[in-house]
Amino acid sequence: MSKFLSLKERDRVADKLRVKLEPLRAATIDQAVDGKISFADLEKGLTIRIPFVEGMSVGGRYHVFLASWDGDGSFGVGGSIPLENQDTIVPVPPDRALDFQGQQVGLYYYYFDYPPEEMRSPTTVLSVEGLIYKPVVDEAVDGVIPLSVLSQGVNLRIRTSSSMTPGSLVSIYWWGSTADACFVKHLVVGTGPAEDLVVAVEPGYLTPIKYGNVKVIYTVLSTEGTRTSPLLELGVAGDLAAPEAFYSHGVGGRIGVDLTLIEEENGIPMRLKTQGMVAGDVAILIFVGNLLGSEFVFRRTVKPSDIAAGHIVFGVPSSFPLLGDYVWVWSLVDRLAGGAIGSPDLLLNVDQGDRAI
Repeated sequence: MSKFLSLKERDRVADKLRVKLEPLRAATIDQAVDGKISFADLEKGLTIRIPFVEGMSVGGRYHVFLASWDGDGSFGVGGSIPLENQDTIVPVPPDRALDFQGQQVGLYYYYFDYPPEEMRSPTTVLSVEGLIYKPVVDEAVDGVIPLSVLSQGVNLRIRTSSSMTPGSLVSIYWWGSTADACFVKHLVVGTGPAEDLVVAVEPGYLTPIKYGNVKVIYTVLSTEGTRTSPLLELGVAGDLAAPEAFYSHGVGGRIGVDLTLIEEENGIPMRLKTQGMVAGDVAILIFVGNLLGSEFVFRRTVKPSDIAAGHIVFGVPSSFPLLGDYVWVWSLVDRLAGGAIGSPDLLLNVDQGDRAI
């Protein structure tokens, strides 16, 4: 005979019937040591380990995520628990693991047979070694240089890495969103203990670009060749906040122009007009796609023949599938007479379905 229950009686019955669910434990990566993953291990691939806990069952569904906090690396895969009382092993292939080089990552998973409020595991935070790291502005907060520091300047930090061997040449390219808020600096790595390179950025490179933005990239030239860092993009705060619509959606931004997908013998052709240049200046073209590894910095000393032609032609040694969905392009001129100026930046959309034959 059925019986209606009070709330307390209902909870007592539910507690007796409920399978004991041990809280999910954090996933781990076998190759991580003290929260760090070496570049050598990335090249071999990684092994994610999901611990079996009481409450899991064979066939129970999971989805594990490895996500970058400061880059574009991402990996996710779903599956079912294969064996009872044994960890579930999820391999990350080398090509996917290398997407995380030089980044901070979070590892977590969902186990879907748990109640919604309990189905996400704790997050494991890991630091991944890279051959070169994205530059950092120490004072930046949530991708913006605050108004409070513009008048005193900021510190640009180049984190030490295995590519920065003693005697290597580090070239730093700071682009601000007005022509005169740009600089180019070159440093030689010393022979002492490895340490970060810190460049003091003066207020003159910041206060003229309130409400604007900066882009920073650097290269390291050593006996092993040249490496180019990931791109750092930051907004610069202003005195006032932008107006807001009560009813709106989207994130704003620029539309850009579409890049026609034509490759020539020397790569993707780019043209830089010599307007504002003189012979002896160094013209610098910076070309950055939105996929890791699609960063290029080209330097060329301007010749009288370039001035006569009115432009300089560069070939980007890449293919369109390696660029991602868009490319940022801009230039700097390192003046023979001293100082540097920057061009406007150009956003190129890459529609992979629009490739020319």
